[in-house]
Amino acid sequence: MKTNKIIAISAVMAMGLASCSDSYFDVDLEQNIVTEEAYSNAQNVQNGMIGAFNSFGDYEFYGRNVVALGDMASDLAQASASSGHFLTIYQYSFSDTDGDINDIWSYGYKTVDRCVRTIQGGKEVLAKAEELKLEDDEIANVKMSIAECYALRALTTFTLTNLYGLPYKAGQNNSQLGVPLLDNEPLQPFVNTERKTVEQCYAQVLSDIALAKEFYQGDDCLLGEVGFFMNESAIYALEARVNLYMGRFSEAKAAAEMSLELLKNGDSYDLPSPDIYVSSWSSIAANDETIFSISKTDDDNLSANALNTLYGEYKGTVTSKLKEFFGENDIRAAVLEVKAYKYQGTSTAQAVSNIPVFRKSEMYLILAECNAQLNNLDAAKEALFYTAKRDLDIESVDDLPATKEELLSFVADERVRELYLEGHRWFDARRTGLKLDVVNGTSPGFDMSKFVYPIPAAEINAGFGVVQNKGWEDNLPE
Repeated sequence: MKTNKIIAISAVMAMGLASCSDSYFDVDLEQNIVTEEAYSNAQNVQNGMIGAFNSFGDYEFYGRNVVALGDMASDLAQASASSGHFLTIYQYSFSDTDGDINDIWSYGYKTVDRCVRTIQGGKEVLAKAEELKLEDDEIANVKMSIAECYALRALTTFTLTNLYGLPYKAGQNNSQLGVPLLDNEPLQPFVNTERKTVEQCYAQVLSDIALAKEFYQGDDCLLGEVGFFMNESAIYALEARVNLYMGRFSEAKAAAEMSLELLKNGDSYDLPSPDIYVSSWSSIAANDETIFSISKTDDDNLSANALNTLYGEYKGTVTSKLKEFFGENDIRAAVLEVKAYKYQGTSTAQAVSNIPVFRKSEMYLILAECNAQLNNLDAAKEALFYTAKRDLDIESVDDLPATKEELLSFVADERVRELYLEGHRWFDARRTGLKLDVVNGTSPGFDMSKFVYPIPAAEINAGFGVVQNKGWEDNLPE
């Protein structure tokens, strides 16, 4: 989030700061403030919500690591041996002590804990609204902050589940282990916890999405520009993505349609020239594509921790495989001709770019995939044309594939063309069972659906009940 929006208050101090113990679930008591004291008014609740977005957008979670992993652990990007940054992720040479894997776990749970504390603190403030003499707009803002935190907790739990648990499989009981869940209570010191099943994790994610809708109060309650918080369109976008991963295509379709309907800029889209498309990646303003982005500014001092730096100064690159997805007249390939990666930086700060989490184009691609799966082929082609026409050789829906199998294959490739370097490829391969040639093709046919990342060793060794993914190292690529 923008640093000028982050307010340092005692409530944020209580929200999952790093512990002196090896376990994230062992909270340092000296850094805790009783929730009832931290959240004593409407402003505290809003500040707590901002703190949750801050940890979510930190480079150790969605601000770099999660997104970078989604491409560097796939067949679309590669790390540089000369810099060493993200090299173990790219090469699959990590262990359960890997720093980047540990940071994702740690900052994911910092975000979840902050959300839980803000939700509970917000509910306490609402219960005392009359005593506190809250105005109607203050009550609305408290409810909105609670909605934001439910949505953010859902997104964070969903992300952690898909990294540290095996993929959800439609029609199965999904009893494979996911991650620990925090519901009504924040992290407590020295209390044993346990991992829940993937089924239970997804159930809470869907429940949180429903609660976010229930508490949602409207965009007029948001801070700053729409698109930099989890507005209503973003809540439905998350619901669409979650249901897509679950193979619930009718539900995913309905949610994606609602997300698009709620966008203020409607369905219109003027095809940009290559120059305009390229320049859009060097702007930190919300645009017609924005549903929810992690917002950055020149004041954030991202430097070495930026996603831009990983692909710039630290010499991360796209693979030759990625370039093969583009036709000669696809305007999206023009970005690769400028800097060889999407995150261009601004005119005053090379390390600063917003990081898209949900975009309008993703919703159209979800509609295309779901309609194809549901045998609504004409509707699938109509939705697919929204992004496919960025290849100037595709002039109408008649230029798109005609059969279900061909459409689904085209959608999978179109997700690469449209969403490359936005962190989707690794997750897409896992949910669909697509086998990829990773480590720049030196490890062919890797079945990511059988692979899961290890729980950080520090968490296991702390002895508070979290167990390891047994045999995770047996399913590394050869």
